[in-house]
Amino acid sequence: MRYVENPGWHDEIDQPVKAWFHNILLDIGTDTEALAPVDTGALKQSIKVEESGDTGYIGSDLDYSVYVEEGHRVAYRGRDGQVHYTGGVVPPQPYLKPALYRAR
Repeated sequence: MRYVENPGWHDEIDQPVKAWFHNILLDIGTDTEALAPVDTGALKQSIKVEESGDTGYIGSDLDYSVYVEEGHRVAYRGRDGQVHYTGGVVPPQPYLKPALYRAR
């Protein structure tokens, strides 16, 4: 007996997998928006969900979004042009990782 592969086997599973991927991206995006901390509301409004083939992007283009997610040390730039750290820390306010790690 000889094995013959069905050349269109991947087409049979392609649509359900794409639909699942699309739905999971939307779910994670919705959770990300819901969990984003609100000060001015700019971060929450900047959350984007993009899909391109088998790649998804969920996040924000705001330059401070990573500092909200991860936290940071407090610093200022002195008259001398150097960055000076005050010793203070702004704690993380994670919103993307918890949305990603929720059980689906």
